[in-house]
Amino acid sequence: MHNKTVLITGANDGIGRATAERLARKGAHLVLACRNETSAQHTADWLVEHTGNSKIDTLPLDLASLSSVRAASEIFLADYPRLDVLINNAGVYCESLELTQDGYELQFGVNHLGHFLLTLNLLPAMQCANICSRVINVASALHTKGGIDFGNLRGERGPRAYDGTAAYAQSKLANILFTKELDRRHGSEITTNCLHPGVVGTSLANKKGKLFTKAIWSLYKPFARTPERGADTSVYLASSPEVREVSGRYFNPTQCLVKPSPTACNEQLARRLWEYSETAVREFLL
Repeated sequence: MHNKTVLITGANDGIGRATAERLARKGAHLVLACRNETSAQHTADWLVEHTGNSKIDTLPLDLASLSSVRAASEIFLADYPRLDVLINNAGVYCESLELTQDGYELQFGVNHLGHFLLTLNLLPAMQCANICSRVINVASALHTKGGIDFGNLRGERGPRAYDGTAAYAQSKLANILFTKELDRRHGSEITTNCLHPGVVGTSLANKKGKLFTKAIWSLYKPFARTPERGADTSVYLASSPEVREVSGRYFNPTQCLVKPSPTACNEQLARRLWEYSETAVREFLL
């Protein structure tokens, strides 16, 4: 990964931080894109000290604000000549209805829409790389429980009808649909893949709702994968020559190709989601 520039969202904690450490040890030039700038800088300092890699930068990025995503995109494009790997890793979970600054349901807005805008804005930096750049979207096996409710992406049905786990599953389904449609539209220029990292003992997992209540999670947690293990597939997709020409696919925690749900393979749904997302972020596109 020497001479490769890698941007990781949510790199100050959990799987993102573990991914950053592994890629730093491989010699990558890392850009840690995080909402909490202080935490991001602490992570960068720790990585420099513990990996010996001094090429660790930070980038302020709040995925719940489309204007912040645009600003981060402008900073990156001004400061870096190219982007070899984009890892859309950051994610949120909430049990009650919350909205982004732009009025979208928070999990859809952060887990999908913010990453959608970031990816489109950074396409010029990836298209100018000397080799085929890679986009990696961290999804989840919970996508199998999801559907895209186009009539409720702004929480139109109200807080009483809100199901945090269903909203999370919807956002993870959106990650896979985005992966497939990005590959259809730009597969000749970049590769795009997504993954399920496994059940990982991170702060996000501690907050899971109906399918992962606190009582159930207390039983599962001792057997959960560590963030370091959860980063395995992200690191593999970012660095392995084996997947240099693989695109539009979904990988499991052991780096095996698997088939996502039939809904995630619905081309018409993927195109409709792209069109909706593109309209939602249009004024923030570069």
